Amino acid sequence: MQLNRFIFLILLILSVLSGCKEKENKIESIEHFNKQHVTYLNEYGWSIERFASETNYAAGTLQSYEDHMNTIRTQGNVDLTPFIEEEVVETGYILNEKTDHYNQIVGYILESGENIVGGYLEFNHEVKQIDGIIRIDKGETTPMFNSNDMNEQSILGHIVIHNNNK
Repeated sequence: MQLNRFIFLILLILSVLSGCKEKENKIESIEHFNKQHVTYLNEYGWSIERFASETNYAAGTLQSYEDHMNTIRTQGNVDLTPFIEEEVVETGYILNEKTDHYNQIVGYILESGENIVGGYLEFNHEVKQIDGIIRIDKGETTPMFNSNDMNEQSILGHIVIHNNNK
């Protein structure tokens, strides 16, 4: 009987120690965002939750993306015509902020060279389907504006969730 208790005690100690090793080896993922992008979005009162996308348009190729460039110009109020012959990078970030109408806001930043040449917002509704697949229903595309001015954008709703780090 004492031998059974001794074996149980040894097994218990080993399981506790092996559990501790797993925690020690656990790697935490930390995203580092482009500081210039963080500053740009913060100046408008927005904060980044996570990276969404990056698209690189080679010099001289913007005209091949006519529909997208028209949307950026007409709805996002960013004219990329002066950058037709330059490389343009479009980076999107899912923002921490949500509205009562849209549960996903994406902030897009447009750069040419080392300079930010503009930005716009896309308000979407993210839906998790029964099969587990996430569907994004695109909503409104707007010019970049200060999140504090959300109440003036009645079609978009009111911000309901803010980043606690603000």
